[in-house]
Amino acid sequence: MEKESRGSTLKIAISLFVAALIQTQLASPLVPVGFAKWMGYVDWLLLVVVYVGLQRDPVQALLTGAAAGIFQDALTGGTGFGISGLAYLLAAYVADRIAAWIVVDNMLVRFSTVVVGSLVSTSVRLLFYRLLQIELPVLAGGKNVVATLVFGLFANLIVSVLLYILFDRLFKKESAVRVRRMEARRLRPKL
Repeated sequence: MEKESRGSTLKIAISLFVAALIQTQLASPLVPVGFAKWMGYVDWLLLVVVYVGLQRDPVQALLTGAAAGIFQDALTGGTGFGISGLAYLLAAYVADRIAAWIVVDNMLVRFSTVVVGSLVSTSVRLLFYRLLQIELPVLAGGKNVVATLVFGLFANLIVSVLLYILFDRLFKKESAVRVRRMEARRLRPKL
């Protein structure tokens, strides 16, 4: 069990690192217009955080959210250090709470969780940027804020479908689903 946990933690760390690199490279002003520019709207770190939050391990979800925020703030070098950490931490918390209340094995619940996580993360950033009087282009990467919200939400939804299929294979989610179903059957009262 401990070896399995270490492997999962390593996979999460690698996923966060790759997501942070993709996110910072696609947000660069040197990226040409087109598909790559559109992919710059995707919050790759948030998608990793939400996926881990859906795995029903609250400590791992919160640690992933905090680590994602540190990656984001360290790689962007913005003036609002810590804002991304709080935004991802709250998104991880919301995803974990949704996973605790609802069976998350279907696509609709995953979509809803990505939407809620995106809205929570973006709202927290907007709120703190306003409170700290930091200019919003830090959040939007120089883009219009409304466009960032709308395109970011839809881009996150579209990419999450494919990314979560990949993560399900990487993290071997099928075996975890079978274990949860067996536990549910075992705990069900017999009539």
